[in-house]
Amino acid sequence: MLLCTGQALALGNPAVALIFSSCCLVAWACQRTHRYLLSVCAAFFLYGLAATSQVFWPPRDFAWNTMPAGLLYACSTVLLQRGMLLRAGARFDAVPVLAVALLQLAALAYFHFIDPHVVARTYIHNGAAALVLLSGAARLGKLRHGRQVDRVLYWIFLLFAFSFVPRLVLNLLSPIGKDPCAFSQAPYWLFFLLGQALLNVALSLAIFAAAVSDVFDALRSERDTDALTQLRNRRGFENLARQAIPPRGGRPLSLVLADIDHFKRINDAYGHTAGDAVLAGFGAVIAQCVRQRDVAARIGGEEFAVLLADTDAAGAGSLAERLRRAFETMPWPMLPASERVTASFGVAALEDGEGLDALLKRTDALLYAAKRGGRNAVASTLDAAPGTLAHSSG
Repeated sequence: MLLCTGQALALGNPAVALIFSSCCLVAWACQRTHRYLLSVCAAFFLYGLAATSQVFWPPRDFAWNTMPAGLLYACSTVLLQRGMLLRAGARFDAVPVLAVALLQLAALAYFHFIDPHVVARTYIHNGAAALVLLSGAARLGKLRHGRQVDRVLYWIFLLFAFSFVPRLVLNLLSPIGKDPCAFSQAPYWLFFLLGQALLNVALSLAIFAAAVSDVFDALRSERDTDALTQLRNRRGFENLARQAIPPRGGRPLSLVLADIDHFKRINDAYGHTAGDAVLAGFGAVIAQCVRQRDVAARIGGEEFAVLLADTDAAGAGSLAERLRRAFETMPWPMLPASERVTASFGVAALEDGEGLDALLKRTDALLYAAKRGGRNAVASTLDAAPGTLAHSSG
């Protein structure tokens, strides 16, 4: 079959889609926790198949590929919305989206078998795609406040979704004939080719850049995470803490340091398995009590740190006391019932002009004041008279 110029150029769209689909599959194989890549991969693959079929057999009344291509396009838009929402951690509502897809297919069948009308079918294709993708874009608003790669992806996806709207207008200005090459020279088709090619490339690059960024973030998070407690390790803590200091707008920021009392004795008496269980248990207590924006970490063998955003010394002291009480009352099946496991805490608020190292040193001094005072205690700058250190025990 000899292709005319328009049809030959049109093959660029499905080629880009199929190449990008393969890239998504490779990226998913490297980082299988990113399930959204499978949805995006399937979306571009199905779009590539549908676009290829319509290059060789353009839409015309009773063309054999009208309904299969319509099904592929409908599935592609649904999967693309699902992939974008999965990546953003937003909920994918399958029922309304699938309802739109089914109505799209029903309308295509009507204007294909009962009242053949090519223009009506193009309205249906573009209108349904715009509705599905724009409804997805409306739920991705938080990406606008994310990293630069997230913001770029959001605006390109929004432009991609909105691009289906002007195509509806072009149908009014460009009656579509039945001859394949005549169709390929119509303003509607030329706009579709140019616009779709540019947006496909832009969206593909934006998604791929976001995927690469996600993979690196996952590797960085794994590097900066303590395997036993699932909190940050010292490196991860210091990286995030230095970004948070100084806080914006002069907001308060406080640090809590904690150290498990007599941990070496627990390790020596009951073994490293019991010691690891105690560390993991304390990490779980901390994870349950802190907020998502706080930075919690295991920064040493049995030493932990929590950097509290928008929190003064009083608030940090209250958190430390909750942690102390929760840890003190935890059951330890691997230890004798008489064995009591506790922790000591130091609490300090960041002072004007102070850096992370100075804050750590000052808070560490309070932590050891709590230990010298009998352990299982919280020592805070609020409890200290000028020139002294004090603590409050439970």
